[in-house]
Amino acid sequence: MTKIKLNANKRKLAVKVFNRHYANEDNILKTEYYNQKKAFENIIENAHNTAINIINRNYNINDVVSLKNHDRKYDLQNVRDDACFYLQSDKGVEINHGNQTQTEYPNKQFSFELFGGTGRTSEYVTLSGQKFAFAYYHDHLKQKGVSPECYVLKGDKKENPHHTQLIDDCIKELGGNKYNSRGEDTIGMAKEWHDKYKLSVIGGRHYCSSRMISCTHDEFKIMEDFNIAKDRLIECYESWQENIIKRVKVVEDTIKNYTTFEQVEKLAKNQKIDLTVHDIEVESTDLALFNPDNVSALLDDLKPKAKETRQEKIARITAYNGAIANA
Repeated sequence: MTKIKLNANKRKLAVKVFNRHYANEDNILKTEYYNQKKAFENIIENAHNTAINIINRNYNINDVVSLKNHDRKYDLQNVRDDACFYLQSDKGVEINHGNQTQTEYPNKQFSFELFGGTGRTSEYVTLSGQKFAFAYYHDHLKQKGVSPECYVLKGDKKENPHHTQLIDDCIKELGGNKYNSRGEDTIGMAKEWHDKYKLSVIGGRHYCSSRMISCTHDEFKIMEDFNIAKDRLIECYESWQENIIKRVKVVEDTIKNYTTFEQVEKLAKNQKIDLTVHDIEVESTDLALFNPDNVSALLDDLKPKAKETRQEKIARITAYNGAIANA
């Protein structure tokens, strides 16, 4: 029996089969990601209820309603709908500065925006916000044919146009990044998050850091748990995706040294992966090129001939496409 020879395209398609298997298989890292996502959904609701209590205590509801009426009447903006809040704990911490001891009150930004930062000090707000959004909506983004694991794929490599495009595709699919407190630049899921979690605050500019809102220490800790949960979701997601990428890289490097399908098939069986010849030929460009019937049809098509009618042209193209599909 003649062995099936591999080429670059067949190897690429075989790697896709392994990639798909590792992405879909159930394992401890995948389970941990989904468990953390479920836990986060409870944490964000608790944090938002806490934020509602803080905002209502700091901004009297009657004053908010009255000022909203004035805003509409005189085209002002005394009241803003925001989903990002800069909070300060009422419990001070003694900090030594040289020979002096000062009491400082912890404060931090907490964002309920989809692309809102996680509070991680080692990363830009935009970066952590994007990582969170991509991680949270992994399933949705994958179904739409984009790459939520783009930051894991990039790793420590420098920015490049391909990576930038992957990021932009994900942001676009989720409705666009948000740059103001009114949600004007967002659509889709990003806007849904803004509309779901926005609260009315008095004063300040577009940026939540323009207003410091007081809260109790217990409330501040609840909000910190919210940021920690966002970071934890990112960590679980990246661990899951890194594992997939590492295994696929091993497969890719291995298959480069294989010459026949039978070698790839044995590796797949050892990994309990169902791999058939059809899997590595279904998109193969040489399928149409080297199949005798298809080559013959191509050569016949290249023969000098009288100008065909529109009906003849349609019939020829239909017959040719059918030959490729049935090959």
